[in-house]
Amino acid sequence: MAIKIPQSVFDKYYEVVDSTFDIFGVMCQLSFIEELEQISNTFENVPTNPSIATNKRDQQFTRIQGQVIQAVEKLEDIKLKVYFHPKDFQNVGANNVLPDGTIQTIFFATDLSRVLRAKELIVHKGISSEIELRYRRSGEPKPMGIGLIRYFSCFWERNP
Repeated sequence: MAIKIPQSVFDKYYEVVDSTFDIFGVMCQLSFIEELEQISNTFENVPTNPSIATNKRDQQFTRIQGQVIQAVEKLEDIKLKVYFHPKDFQNVGANNVLPDGTIQTIFFATDLSRVLRAKELIVHKGISSEIELRYRRSGEPKPMGIGLIRYFSCFWERNP
């Protein structure tokens, strides 16, 4: 015998969980590298990236068909629930091995495409003037909650 749960039960559940984003959520920023802009100077001293550690430089310059371009970082705000301590992580199986410094975020399914496109996450925009906590995605986001359609969870590891 199938049990029919009224839609009002689901609506109330979503209303309560949505309200937790207002209470426990923090404003974060997603970092995207989408735009390239040509450097206005014509100096020939821009490196052609011969080093194997070019990603550790402060700015990334590249030569394309003789033109020097620079990757530009764009930041977009996003409200997330952030869990810094593994004991607070939601729906973590016993076999998961996560690196030290890993965090978990919970976000709305409507933000999934932005999270997947993001290069990095800057956690807690409100304290970024004191310390900037940058993370890169670790694994793929997973659906969570009743119905697995409205919320996603994602792990992030510290990006030094």
